[in-house]
Amino acid sequence: MGKRLYCDINVRGTVYADANAAADALGVTAGQVRMAVRRGRLDTLGTRPDFRPVTIRGVTYDNFSDAARALGVNPNTVRAAYRNGTLHRVGTGRVGPEPMRVQIAGQVFDNVHAAAKHFGCCPHTIWAALADGDPDRVARPQRYNPWKSKRFQIGTLSFPSMRAASRALGFKDEEFIAKAVKRKSKRGQERIMVAAMHYAAKHGGSVPVFGAVGGSR
Repeated sequence: MGKRLYCDINVRGTVYADANAAADALGVTAGQVRMAVRRGRLDTLGTRPDFRPVTIRGVTYDNFSDAARALGVNPNTVRAAYRNGTLHRVGTGRVGPEPMRVQIAGQVFDNVHAAAKHFGCCPHTIWAALADGDPDRVARPQRYNPWKSKRFQIGTLSFPSMRAASRALGFKDEEFIAKAVKRKSKRGQERIMVAAMHYAAKHGGSVPVFGAVGGSR
């Protein structure tokens, strides 16, 4: 088989004299052009994201390399951000997973902690609601039957019921406090006291360092 001639190369309607001319125009190597000819993949030649314009925080750069130079990062950083959908963070020093946005009762929060602060509860309360597939319950008024549920008190903190206290103090299991009280679990009551002190520090009120945990479901 004789030497293959790479001339009159048609790429997406544009005809180039040879592989070198096509390579110069498309920002690739002549070897890549020849490989595309052999494999019949000329239509995708030169369309890699690295060679496309890229917009980061409102500024458009000719390609990934130009963006990397302008923002003081490695081109691989731009490539990774492009794949992960985090181009808006390139050059800001922010690393790691993108915080998960949370929507509760039509309101969108940047992360779980922002939602917890807004609704005056612990982040674990938000996580538990998300895990149950009912995040909007955090925004709904807490309802309880006064004939079946009695207020639960720790120091000056008062909750409509043990379930309400469990949710407010951030326990994933809404029955956590009821179980701890019923079993007279020392470890469980210690966890309740610690959670109550954290809650009191954020929302006001006082909780004795040592004291009884009491109330009804």
